[in-house]
Amino acid sequence: MRRRFLARASAAAIALTTVGPAPAHAASPVRGIFNWIHGTGNAERAFAFYHDMFGIELARSPFAGSAAAAPEPIRPAAQAGPDPLVWDLTDTHGSRFRTVFMRAPNTPFGLELSEFFDIARSDRAPNPWDPGASTLVFTVRDVDAVAARLKARGAPVMTLGGTAITTPGGRAVLVRDPDGCLIEVRQALPPSLAQAREPGDVIETSIGVTVASLSRAREFYERLLGFAVTGTRTVRGTEMRLRGLSGGTLTEAAMTVPGTAVRIVLSEFTLPTATTPPAKRFDWKLQDVGSPQFQLEVSGLDALIDRTKRAGYRFLSVGAKPIQRPFGRFVFAIDPDGVLVEFVEPTAR
Repeated sequence: MRRRFLARASAAAIALTTVGPAPAHAASPVRGIFNWIHGTGNAERAFAFYHDMFGIELARSPFAGSAAAAPEPIRPAAQAGPDPLVWDLTDTHGSRFRTVFMRAPNTPFGLELSEFFDIARSDRAPNPWDPGASTLVFTVRDVDAVAARLKARGAPVMTLGGTAITTPGGRAVLVRDPDGCLIEVRQALPPSLAQAREPGDVIETSIGVTVASLSRAREFYERLLGFAVTGTRTVRGTEMRLRGLSGGTLTEAAMTVPGTAVRIVLSEFTLPTATTPPAKRFDWKLQDVGSPQFQLEVSGLDALIDRTKRAGYRFLSVGAKPIQRPFGRFVFAIDPDGVLVEFVEPTAR
C-alpha cells in the first residue's frame, strides 16, 4: 500500500521567494519518506538526549507491521549482529550493527539511529557550512524552555552569543547533539501552534542539507527525484550568526518531498574571508558517526537506478544492486555532496 505523509508548511518559509515550475522531467519516482537517519557512536546516549530534550520516543520500524504494536527496544551493543545483505547494501563488510527507531511528535516521518561496530568509522563533527553537513530542525512550543534544558545538559551551542536569537522565521538557536550532529531549535509562530495536533514540545520537524553548489544539488533532488522547489532566498546578517558566522551569506532553496509536505532546505554558503575552520566537504561512509541518510519510498526502482547511473551519480551499495527483503527492495545512492540517499521500493500489498 502506498504510504502518504502529510506535514504542515514551516513558519521558517517566511521571506522565501516563490519560484516557477522546474524544467520538464519525468514523473517523480519518489512517493514519500520513511525515515531520516544518522549514524551514532552510542545509541543509548543519543536516544537519551533526544528523549530528554525533545520528548522523542522509541518507535517501530516502518517495515515491522502494525505501527500500533509496541515500540522496538534498543538492542544491547553485545547483541549487535552481522548481516551479509546489509553489508552489501551499505558497503560495510565484516561489521556488526544495530538500529534505533524513534518518533517525534507532530512529525510524519520517522527518525532513526544506526550504530556500526567492528569497522573503521570517522567521527568528524560537521560545521554548518561544510558541504554534506545536515541539520535537523525542530520547531518547538517554547524555545527558551528547550534551550534551558540543552544548556543544563551541556549541549555545545554553535550560535554566536550562545543563546537563541531573533530571525525572520522566529527565535532560534543551533546546537550539537552528543554525536556532534547539528540541531536547530526554532520557536513556533502562532499559526503553526494552532495547527499542532499532538501534545509535546516538537510541533514540526524539517531537514537542512549544506551543499557546495545549489544548482548541482537541485539537479539531483529536483530533476532526478522530482522534489518540488517552493522558494529560494538569500540570508545575511543575524541568520549567519545563528549558524556560527559573523559574516558571509547563504542561499537557500526550500523543497518538499514528493507525496508529502515534508520540508527540505538546501543551503549554499559564501563564507567570510579566513573563516576558521574553512569549509571541508564530507565523503560520508554509512558507518561514520553523524552520517546523514534519507530513506525515501520510491516506485520503479530499476528504472530509477538506471537513470541515476546515466546521470553520473555514485552508489554506496555494492555494484549498485538492491537487496531484497520480504517487505521490499533497498539500495543506497550518494548525492553530489556525499549525503546518503536510500531508495526503498516496498513490496506490493
